[in-house]
Amino acid sequence: MKTKQWIWILTLLFGLGISTATAQSSKTSSSNQKAATTQSYNGTGAEISFAKKTIDYGTLHVGDVRVVEMVYTNIGKKPLILDNVTTNCDCTEVDWSKKPVMPGKTGVIKVTYTAKNPGLISKWVTVMSNAETDRVVLKTTGEVK
Repeated sequence: MKTKQWIWILTLLFGLGISTATAQSSKTSSSNQKAATTQSYNGTGAEISFAKKTIDYGTLHVGDVRVVEMVYTNIGKKPLILDNVTTNCDCTEVDWSKKPVMPGKTGVIKVTYTAKNPGLISKWVTVMSNAETDRVVLKTTGEVK
């Protein structure tokens, strides 16, 4: 198997393994989610923090396109660089800046979902970076009617 295929498979398996933790974190109040961006960090490198880790598209109809901007903060002490942002479905596209995010500054990942088939939405966006927490999995939810 090619290296990229292994990376994708490992990313998917890792995402499935922590989906329970992600679902639990989505139940926190909005004040707790906002506090995540201002949490203290004691390391020496870059560190990424999201205000929220769940994208709720709500109810969509086949053909609808929904765009959500996921804001993250570099709470570390060195510049943060997103190495790659991947999705587990061709119905979801991502766009992000390749420029470093300085300590204390924010960046945005634009997530675009195109509703193709009726049913519940349960997808992942995996963010890989030079942060000490080098992989963060964002969950997407909603329903297509």
